[in-house]
Amino acid sequence: MNRKGQALIEFVLILPVFILILFAIVDFGNIFQSKYELQNQSTDIIRLIQNGTNITEVTQTYSKLNVEINTYQDDYQKITITKEVALITPLMDKVLGNPYLIEVERIVPNA
Repeated sequence: MNRKGQALIEFVLILPVFILILFAIVDFGNIFQSKYELQNQSTDIIRLIQNGTNITEVTQTYSKLNVEINTYQDDYQKITITKEVALITPLMDKVLGNPYLIEVERIVPNA
Protein backbone atom coordinates (compact mmCIF):
# COMPACT_ATOMS: atom_id res chain seq x y z
CA MET A 1 0.00 0.00 0.00
CA ASN A 2 1.34 3.44 -0.93
CA ARG A 3 0.87 5.77 2.07
CA LYS A 4 2.47 8.77 0.36
CA GLY A 5 0.00 8.63 -2.50
CA GLN A 6 -2.92 8.37 -0.09
CA ALA A 7 -1.71 11.39 1.89
CA LEU A 8 -1.30 13.38 -1.31
CA ILE A 9 -4.85 12.58 -2.45
CA GLU A 10 -6.28 13.52 0.97
CA PHE A 11 -4.32 16.79 0.91
CA VAL A 12 -5.57 17.65 -2.58
CA LEU A 13 -9.16 16.98 -1.52
CA ILE A 14 -8.93 19.08 1.66
CA LEU A 15 -6.88 21.98 0.25
CA PRO A 16 -9.78 23.83 -1.48
CA VAL A 17 -11.81 23.74 1.74
CA PHE A 18 -8.90 25.24 3.70
CA ILE A 19 -8.41 27.93 1.08
CA LEU A 20 -12.13 28.85 1.19
CA ILE A 21 -11.97 29.06 4.98
CA LEU A 22 -8.89 31.27 4.78
CA PHE A 23 -10.53 33.63 2.27
CA ALA A 24 -13.71 33.73 4.40
CA ILE A 25 -11.66 34.74 7.45
CA VAL A 26 -10.06 37.53 5.42
CA ASP A 27 -13.47 38.68 4.14
CA PHE A 28 -15.03 38.79 7.60
CA GLY A 29 -12.01 40.64 8.93
CA ASN A 30 -12.37 43.15 6.11
CA ILE A 31 -16.08 43.56 6.86
CA PHE A 32 -15.49 44.16 10.58
CA GLN A 33 -12.65 46.60 9.85
CA SER A 34 -14.83 48.51 7.39
CA LYS A 35 -17.69 48.64 9.91
CA TYR A 36 -15.33 50.01 12.56
CA GLU A 37 -14.00 52.66 10.15
CA LEU A 38 -17.54 53.59 9.13
CA GLN A 39 -18.56 54.06 12.76
CA ASN A 40 -15.59 56.36 13.30
CA GLN A 41 -16.33 58.31 10.14
CA SER A 42 -19.95 58.70 11.24
CA THR A 43 -18.89 60.88 14.17
CA ASP A 44 -16.95 63.15 11.79
CA ILE A 45 -19.89 63.33 9.38
CA ILE A 46 -22.31 64.16 12.20
CA ARG A 47 -19.98 66.87 13.46
CA LEU A 48 -19.79 68.37 9.96
CA ILE A 49 -23.57 68.30 9.55
CA GLN A 50 -24.19 69.83 12.98
CA ASN A 51 -21.71 72.62 12.18
CA GLY A 52 -23.78 73.56 9.14
CA THR A 53 -21.92 71.82 6.32
CA ASN A 54 -24.12 71.11 3.33
CA ILE A 55 -24.89 67.45 2.57
CA THR A 56 -23.40 67.78 -0.94
CA GLU A 57 -20.10 68.94 0.57
CA VAL A 58 -20.15 66.00 2.96
CA THR A 59 -20.74 63.53 0.13
CA GLN A 60 -17.92 65.12 -1.86
CA THR A 61 -15.56 64.80 1.12
CA TYR A 62 -16.58 61.18 1.73
CA SER A 63 -17.10 60.12 -1.87
CA LYS A 64 -17.10 56.36 -1.21
CA LEU A 65 -19.92 56.64 1.31
CA ASN A 66 -23.65 57.12 0.80
CA VAL A 67 -25.01 59.63 3.34
CA GLU A 68 -28.75 60.18 3.81
CA ILE A 69 -30.47 62.53 6.24
CA ASN A 70 -34.11 61.98 7.18
CA THR A 71 -36.37 63.62 9.75
CA TYR A 72 -36.90 61.38 12.75
CA GLN A 73 -39.84 62.39 14.89
CA ASP A 74 -39.91 66.21 15.08
CA ASP A 75 -36.78 67.18 16.95
CA TYR A 76 -34.29 64.68 15.57
CA GLN A 77 -32.51 63.74 12.38
CA LYS A 78 -31.71 60.18 11.35
CA ILE A 79 -28.39 60.00 9.53
CA THR A 80 -27.81 56.79 7.58
CA ILE A 81 -24.33 56.09 6.23
CA THR A 82 -23.71 53.10 3.96
CA LYS A 83 -20.62 51.65 2.32
CA GLU A 84 -20.05 48.74 -0.04
CA VAL A 85 -17.37 46.14 0.69
CA ALA A 86 -16.17 43.86 -2.10
CA LEU A 87 -15.84 40.18 -1.17
CA ILE A 88 -13.02 37.97 -2.42
CA THR A 89 -14.24 34.56 -1.29
CA PRO A 90 -15.76 32.43 -4.05
CA LEU A 91 -19.42 31.54 -3.43
CA MET A 92 -19.63 34.02 -0.52
CA ASP A 93 -21.67 36.35 -2.73
CA LYS A 94 -24.40 33.71 -2.75
CA VAL A 95 -24.62 33.99 1.03
CA LEU A 96 -23.92 37.67 1.74
CA GLY A 97 -24.22 39.34 -1.64
CA ASN A 98 -21.39 41.03 -3.45
CA PRO A 99 -20.73 43.85 -2.73
CA TYR A 100 -21.72 43.52 0.92
CA LEU A 101 -23.50 46.60 2.23
CA ILE A 102 -22.50 48.02 5.63
CA GLU A 103 -24.85 50.51 7.27
CA VAL A 104 -24.55 52.79 10.29
CA GLU A 105 -27.50 54.80 11.60
CA ARG A 106 -27.26 57.66 14.04
CA ILE A 107 -30.04 59.76 15.51
CA VAL A 108 -29.04 63.29 16.47
CA PRO A 109 -30.95 66.38 17.60
CA ASN A 110 -31.77 69.01 14.98
CA ALA A 111 -29.13 71.71 14.69
